[in-house]
Amino acid sequence: MLDVFRGLKNLIKVSHIHIDSPIFRLHYSITVMILIAFSLIVTTRQYVGNPIDCVHTKDIPEDVLNTYCWIHSTYTIRAAFKKKVGVAVPYPGVDNSRGKLEDRKTYGYYQWVCFCLFFQVKRR
Repeated sequence: MLDVFRGLKNLIKVSHIHIDSPIFRLHYSITVMILIAFSLIVTTRQYVGNPIDCVHTKDIPEDVLNTYCWIHSTYTIRAAFKKKVGVAVPYPGVDNSRGKLEDRKTYGYYQWVCFCLFFQVKRR
């Protein structure tokens, strides 16, 4: 795993002509390295772990269901946040989904985290 981060060392280059302050140079070189490092960490599942774990039964294999949950977004029911936990709903936001589609709040951001970190990197 450390071999992946040794390549980031090449991003720091020393130039003899400086038109900006040392703090600014430190900021943009370290920021680039941090964003690329975290992008690599997020994309390497074998070192960080599973990005998402879906609750499942033994009927469906765990890998199949986790892949499905990774690709498709999940949602909560807005009205279920106001109900009593343990009596009306098992968990805040989790309820029967036969209601109106407008009552759903969709969360579909899991697979874009690594790309957002990578595209924030702007090299000078």
